[in-house]
Amino acid sequence: MRHLAYLLIGDPDPDSALSRSEALTEQGYRCIQASDAHTLLVLANSRKPDVILLGSFAAPVDSTQIVSALKSADATQNIPIVLTDAALDGSSLEGFRDAGADDLLPPDDDLEELIARLPRLSRSSVMFSELQRRVKTAAEFGVDIDPRQFRRGYPEEPQVIAVAQNGNHLTELGQTLNESGLHCIPEVSPFRAADRLDEGRFDAAVIAIDEGDDLSRVQYLCAHIRNNPRLFNLPTLVLSNGRSNRVDMDLYRGGAAIVLPASAKPALLSTYIHMLVNRQRLRWTMRDPYKATLNQKTADKTGVAYSEAFWNAHLPRCVAAAQERGSNLALGYIDVPTLPRIREEFGEENAEILAHQLADWITGMTRIEDTVARVGPDAFAILLPETPEHEANRVVQRIIGILHSSEFHLGEEVMQVIHAWAEGGVAGLQEGDNAASLLARAKALAT
Repeated sequence: MRHLAYLLIGDPDPDSALSRSEALTEQGYRCIQASDAHTLLVLANSRKPDVILLGSFAAPVDSTQIVSALKSADATQNIPIVLTDAALDGSSLEGFRDAGADDLLPPDDDLEELIARLPRLSRSSVMFSELQRRVKTAAEFGVDIDPRQFRRGYPEEPQVIAVAQNGNHLTELGQTLNESGLHCIPEVSPFRAADRLDEGRFDAAVIAIDEGDDLSRVQYLCAHIRNNPRLFNLPTLVLSNGRSNRVDMDLYRGGAAIVLPASAKPALLSTYIHMLVNRQRLRWTMRDPYKATLNQKTADKTGVAYSEAFWNAHLPRCVAAAQERGSNLALGYIDVPTLPRIREEFGEENAEILAHQLADWITGMTRIEDTVARVGPDAFAILLPETPEHEANRVVQRIIGILHSSEFHLGEEVMQVIHAWAEGGVAGLQEGDNAASLLARAKALAT
């Protein structure tokens, strides 16, 4: 059975660890437990979980010290850590943040809220694991990359857009953010905020819902962020006026990374924002070594997608890793019948111009950890790690829909606008699958 993510649950109370493990297993997660600091550190190093849920450990080794140890070790520093049963007072918050914790949940945390937050947390681990595999495959083609050598310069004060329709609330929110080492850009209108997000670069967004606000306006902004290829990773924190738990869960499903009560204290709000920004910057930094794996030795003729040779070397590595961990892996296959027609009517050069544009669009509509390759003159394949088949199918169908509605232009001698027809199929990894069978099943579904 495929699982959503691999979790390590650390709790000094074995019964509490087992109870949380059973609840999360029912939701599709694979869990292991540890009830002492030494075992937890050993399991984190050897099993490489996607996320660590850490309960309230006390002396001689407390939770903050465990987080510090995990974040200072090369093997575990990129694993997201959620502190459950966390004391959310000022001094504790500062210690958790300085140690490198990625998320906090209070002692009365809600399982539904934890489940809503886990996908964004596990994505950091997915990105890191896939980067390691991608680097190994690139090395087979003579491309040697050390991800640790890549550094990005970020502004000392993270740029955060704050949106609140109540002017007084917006002023208070801006003051809180600015005093915590962030640079706040205030905006009253969600619609103007969407425009500013499109035009600038931000590290996070904070959206406040005040009493009497039109919830649909907030949902519009969350959807705008989620559906924009450039913005969909932007961490968004929503301050909710506590209408209902159902509304909060709708906000999570709409793209919010964190939902807090509007009454959240400034120290708690700033801690969450800094945690979100740190994780976002880690993901952005990982993009650079990813991009370095794609060069003339590993790319196809377009220079935008990986070559078929790279794909044939990389796919078995990813399949083996997913089979070993029991994790999801989906493969999308996109055939473009328009390409041979263009090749016949306008020549090879124009067909390659169209192929370059198609590769650009497909790559732009996928995540950096998704491998996009040209697997034939007229076909592309997408490998989506830790992604269930139904989610991958939505991605591929969205790509095909956008390609069908887009206009493409060829060389100067071809005056007409070109519309590309594409057909796609998606296959999820099954027990007993190998690289060939997974690709064959996706290809068969594309016809």
